[in-house]
Amino acid sequence: MRKLPEIMLSIEKIVVEQCNNSKYIRPFRLSYVQDGKSKLWDLMKSHDSVAIIIHHIERRSLLFVRQFRPAIYFNRVYAGGEQEVPPVGTAIGGDPRLGLTVELCAGIVDKEKPLAEIAAEEVQEECGFNVSASDLERVSTFRTGVGTTGSMQTIFYAKVTEAMRLSKGGGNPAEGEYIETVEVPISQLYDFILDESIPKPTGCAFGVSWFLKEKLRPSFVEVMRQNYLQIAVVSSGISLFAMLTAVGICSLRK
Repeated sequence: MRKLPEIMLSIEKIVVEQCNNSKYIRPFRLSYVQDGKSKLWDLMKSHDSVAIIIHHIERRSLLFVRQFRPAIYFNRVYAGGEQEVPPVGTAIGGDPRLGLTVELCAGIVDKEKPLAEIAAEEVQEECGFNVSASDLERVSTFRTGVGTTGSMQTIFYAKVTEAMRLSKGGGNPAEGEYIETVEVPISQLYDFILDESIPKPTGCAFGVSWFLKEKLRPSFVEVMRQNYLQIAVVSSGISLFAMLTAVGICSLRK
């Protein structure tokens, strides 16, 4: 992977703040009775999302995005205990690289638009490619954060070429996004998803696994060609055996 842009590492003055009136998450508690027993469960309301498996067909690679994730940074740096929340005003110090993740291109569903349109906008904004919503292939929808949010994420598949490139991408700075596009060759994808030194969400590993299974399978023509060659080889062997046997029988008769 390329050297990190300086802006990705220009992160400082990380301090714990009080979370009030968040636009993205709303914590609350549910009470319920299960099998006659009263229970409580703490959870959060958050946006659904879309994610896109971007296949650069000319470069035989998949494109991902790398960005700083404060949640990853905090959990890798802060050693105050699993459930302990540091007091407001606590400064958190550590290498900003510990907060960098590699993920599928993605975005939250915060617009009244079809999911495919939102996904196409994210591809252009984060990775710089002009993809039509109609050209996206819907892969699947599943639940994320099943213990806390239960939000839905819908994954799409997109094929891109250099002719479709409009910009270098990088996210929307007006929204505070600083994103780097990361390219992983197809030949290295399996090692990539198993590399624990690169923080990545489960959806990323799912997307890569789906791609390897569904898009790298041999085509029907290739399967038939391979089977034909195998049959031809076997048939040739049988024919040769039959010919040699016939020659042997003829020799015995003489």
